Amino acid sequence: MATQELSGASGAAHPTSNVATFPAIAPGHHLAPVALGAPGPEQKIVFLPCPDWCSTNHVSEWVHFIEDVDHTGEESAVHIPSFINEGKPVYTLSATVGCDSMSSDPRMRAAHVIVGDEGSVDAYLTPDMASEAADSLRRLAAKLDEAARTARLHNQHEAEVA
Repeated sequence: MATQELSGASGAAHPTSNVATFPAIAPGHHLAPVALGAPGPEQKIVFLPCPDWCSTNHVSEWVHFIEDVDHTGEESAVHIPSFINEGKPVYTLSATVGCDSMSSDPRMRAAHVIVGDEGSVDAYLTPDMASEAADSLRRLAAKLDEAARTARLHNQHEAEVA
């Protein structure tokens, strides 16, 4: 009898047998609250696995359906000004990590990089595509530096001649 009492083994059902088990959370994820439905008395809060890199506030950025939940990381951007149009960038290019875990497209379900330019269609890149784009942008940055040096030297020469 003492062994039965210590082990909890008995013919009676265990008192926690009606408790649902919580699914294991994958490494690199955490449970995040998600608001389903418009704010108000009918809105529900559920908890879903969320990648650790996700910066979306899934409560303030509520969705109508659980299928609409997607994940987005912190956005990085570069703003290109113009001395003709001062005070407002002419170009803005941004990049972030994203995934849509409920998408029917496996590429959208996987983590990918989203590149946008404020107003046009976003580019969705696989990690390999993003690395290639980064290499191209580094080459462009080197050419931009070269063009800046050329313009600076030209302007110095023009100032010396004048």
